[in-house]
Amino acid sequence: MNEAGVAVRTVESRMASRVARKSLRWPTSSLALGCLWAAVPLAAQSRSVAVTITEGTNLAADLSPDGRTIAMDLLGRIWTVPAVGGRATPLTDELGDARQPAWSPDGRRIAFQSYRDGTWHVWSVAADGSGLRRHSTGEYDHREPAWSPDGRSLIVASDRAGNYDVWRLDIATGEVEQLTDDPADDFGPHVRGDGAIVFVTTRRSGPGIWLLDRGVATPWARVDGQVAAPAFSKDGRTVTFNLFSNNQSRLMVANQGEEPRPVSEPGGDAFPFRASWLGPGDLLYTGDGQLRRVALDGTSNGAVPFEARLEFTRPSYRRAVPRFDDIAPVPVRGIASPTIAPDGRSFVFAALGDLWSLADGAVTRLTDSPAVETDPQFARDGRHLVYASDLGGTMDLWLRDMATGATRPLTANTGGAALPAWTPDGTQVVFQVQRGLGTEIQAVAVATGAVSVIRRNLFQPSRVSFSPDGRVLAVTALKANSTKYREGRNDLLLLDATGGGDRWVTLPGGRGIGARGIDGPAWSPDGRQLAFIMDGLLWRMPVTPNGTPAGPPIRLSNELANSVSWTRDATTIGYQATDGLRAVAVATGAVTPYSVPLTWRRSNPKGRIVIHAGRLWDGHGDRARANVDIVVVGHRIAQVVPHRAALHTGRVVDASAQTVLPGLADAHAHLGFGTGEALGRTWLAYGVTTIRDPASDPFQIRERREAVESGRRVGPRELATGRIFDGERIYYGFNNAIAAGGQLELELARAAELRFDLIKTYVRLPDVVQRRIVEVAHRHGIPVSSHELYPAVAYGTDHVEHIRGTSRRGYSPKVTALYRSYQDVTALLTSSGMSITPTIGIQGGFAALVAKDPSLLDDPRLLIAYGPEYVANLKRPASVSGPFAPNLAGIASQGETVRRVVRGGGRVIAGTDAPIVPYGLSLLTELQHYVEGGLTPVEALKTATSGFAAAMGLEAELGSVAPGRLADLTIVEGDPLERIADLRRTWGVIKNGRVYRLGELLATARPAGPP
Repeated sequence: MNEAGVAVRTVESRMASRVARKSLRWPTSSLALGCLWAAVPLAAQSRSVAVTITEGTNLAADLSPDGRTIAMDLLGRIWTVPAVGGRATPLTDELGDARQPAWSPDGRRIAFQSYRDGTWHVWSVAADGSGLRRHSTGEYDHREPAWSPDGRSLIVASDRAGNYDVWRLDIATGEVEQLTDDPADDFGPHVRGDGAIVFVTTRRSGPGIWLLDRGVATPWARVDGQVAAPAFSKDGRTVTFNLFSNNQSRLMVANQGEEPRPVSEPGGDAFPFRASWLGPGDLLYTGDGQLRRVALDGTSNGAVPFEARLEFTRPSYRRAVPRFDDIAPVPVRGIASPTIAPDGRSFVFAALGDLWSLADGAVTRLTDSPAVETDPQFARDGRHLVYASDLGGTMDLWLRDMATGATRPLTANTGGAALPAWTPDGTQVVFQVQRGLGTEIQAVAVATGAVSVIRRNLFQPSRVSFSPDGRVLAVTALKANSTKYREGRNDLLLLDATGGGDRWVTLPGGRGIGARGIDGPAWSPDGRQLAFIMDGLLWRMPVTPNGTPAGPPIRLSNELANSVSWTRDATTIGYQATDGLRAVAVATGAVTPYSVPLTWRRSNPKGRIVIHAGRLWDGHGDRARANVDIVVVGHRIAQVVPHRAALHTGRVVDASAQTVLPGLADAHAHLGFGTGEALGRTWLAYGVTTIRDPASDPFQIRERREAVESGRRVGPRELATGRIFDGERIYYGFNNAIAAGGQLELELARAAELRFDLIKTYVRLPDVVQRRIVEVAHRHGIPVSSHELYPAVAYGTDHVEHIRGTSRRGYSPKVTALYRSYQDVTALLTSSGMSITPTIGIQGGFAALVAKDPSLLDDPRLLIAYGPEYVANLKRPASVSGPFAPNLAGIASQGETVRRVVRGGGRVIAGTDAPIVPYGLSLLTELQHYVEGGLTPVEALKTATSGFAAAMGLEAELGSVAPGRLADLTIVEGDPLERIADLRRTWGVIKNGRVYRLGELLATARPAGPP
């Protein structure tokens, strides 16, 4: 038994034994990179886990009509339990994500919503677990089922009409009838005995609870706050509902027209689901992790105890890790943002920190500086190239004369210019600047440098492409399926440059364009076609002069494609494949492959360095050792011994008044948001030597990594992945909407080919597909992460992101609205070895620390990557009063969850979700949250050092100070083992055996100036 009361059995499986004796088999085309990677044992034994669950986080329940049985949706499965309490019996399997059960009037069936096939549909199952049946169909979500009194139909909330309305679903025929029709969202229906329906609405005329009776909707109770799950009493005169307001989550009751009143206790954690009426004055509801009973007068009648048994075996596999000692030349894989020249005779792309041209089978370097150069785009006449660079200190646009090689800045202090595109006449370049979570499209006049704003508040759109007359700008943008949930489809958005109306265009067949960014649309110069990526492949589609589709899309590739561009004569499309560049003839479909003859090698230093540490914490012990010498030879630690003057030959780093500890790791940060070369120095200035980026363009992330590892730029190690694997509805621009079948297998093959360090799956991907991804990824030694806890933990997902993160359900199975996690969450984490990255900082934690100690923002390191305007914005009161405002009780609850997981033997690894919170600094404040939640400073430090390394399968390389480990060290003033805030007092850092003093990293901070 561990601290959480969980029995854990570890057994050796025969399959695990066979796998352990075999080396991994990689795709044949990947063998050229084999010298950079190795397969190492990780969890050499399968782990068989048996868990008894006695509490549930955000579970819903319903009482049977005869009052004898409770149906509940613990961990995404429908269970029944006697109304007096006892052992729970599962009715559905673990892959259906079955939620919000509702008994039929005759007590024979239980309806629920399920995400089994990648869309929320209404299903039902017999009370004995037989006869599983789906009732709704189609591409739209159907949620929150309630039975009609005669049991012949189900009343549901659905986004079939573009927002959420109440619908009737006929069980016999499957036909649907819309019952409410308002621009606001109507949801959470429940049915009275006479057929009247109560529901929640966000209508401006009176948000709260409304009644639909014989087709007429009238208010039942106006309620301010977040309202959910109304339910009629048996006599139909009273309605219960959940109200979340002012950091309170209460069960409420209201008669029509009367003031609602709470019945659950203050400070409790009532869950946002329907209550059941046990009798005229007795209610059953879910809250505080339990099935609870309460009287209408607020008197608690205790809880209904339950036990649910889970058993699963987490499979073992061999983890592939980099070979950090190999310095042989290998092919460059970080070919970022390639574009074909207007004459079709060459490509230009970014690699190893510079721009390059590929022509006639040879590469030519176009730029040569420590700055970042990326996003090249040709003017239509081919005479000039625009690109983004931070050569002047900030990411701005630069112009290159292709005949002379002369360059000049085109913009200054834009705040991070990206994705440039020329107007057809070559007089302007449009580009994008990130403003918080929104994006501005701006234009700069090439002749004068004058900048204007074209559009504001788009969300991560694609690069702009113009109609030939310049009157229409085409982008891919997110079109949400409803106003209630944020996910949607990447549709074509046509912006009228003359001030007319903008238009949304859905592709024929209803599929979305691929990830936003550089996957199109790309308008042909003759205006007759758009090229784009859909289902991972390259397509073209005939269009009218204003961008309206004039025919169905035509597929041009059978392989994954990215980065679409046209030649000037509109006869050829250039694109990027996994293993190189391509040009496809539009008329014939003939594809010409282009390999890039460019190599790089890892830059490992030579020589010997001795670090004299006044205090050394090695990443494992409970206390520091005093007066220690760390001998580094090349890029690895050779000795860790008591201080001896005789060792001090060659270069000596005198840290005799400082504390030395392993380099820190941020397990969840997103890079590449317009900060340029300075971002690498920022991380090191905070003592962070390793980053895990769980979502990025797969080629851009490799360009960054190869530039750093080759010594071209300064920065941390980066564990690289690619775009997020998501379902057909997506949100972020770097999410990949994965179509069923072939695209998934192609994406998995790319992950193996490019040696992903991680695959991240996202919330709209159904569990059955996520399980397939885990199986294939593990076969190639690649770990998998997601936002899901169960059943992900059962089929072997390695990591779970965020205590509170995005969820397809509209609420989280890991944490409640009050930020509380119950025994089901902690038991699964402590028993399984699955790691969790809490990211408390983005849930108000960082803002809370700033409010408590504003001097955090006086840190000069913030100016390296961000500049003074960003820091000034952080200091404004609005920055700590918005969606990430501090919630002290919620922050404390998350800290308590971290403590329970760590003390129960679970694995927590620190991460931030930067840049939502500032790079570097937010990792140090994240660790402070863990200490304030009850961990010792040593326990907190392990989450960013040895614990991180173990979770990544890199414990033999990173996370500790010992002979043979990579020489990644952080040196700080003070003693963070006693006072975690001392971790912010960076004195210097050693990354891969190279020494950087803080002053050196600060010396080239970007200049002051307006954004």
